[in-house]
Amino acid sequence: MEYGDFRERLRTAVAASDKSLRAISLAAGAGPGYLHSILEEGKSPSVDRLMKVCDAIPVSPAYIMLGIDAKPEDMTILELLHKNPDARDGILRILGAASS
Repeated sequence: MEYGDFRERLRTAVAASDKSLRAISLAAGAGPGYLHSILEEGKSPSVDRLMKVCDAIPVSPAYIMLGIDAKPEDMTILELLHKNPDARDGILRILGAASS
């Protein structure tokens, strides 16, 4: 997984959490050195495991992976749009017309 500089965003979120790398790794159900291996050794995490790390910090997975600071309400909207492609297409048409 390489989405921009996700490691730097992750490193910043860990520092802001006042939790140790070890504590976050263990809370995410990984070995004690898991987060260290991602941040310092360049190991590539799976999306599933990275989401568990984000939950343990806590920080938005969308922010860490993509640099997008999505609020819970934003994620709800995305989930609803994903479940209803017709509504998604309609909203994209409206937004496209608005930007013309």
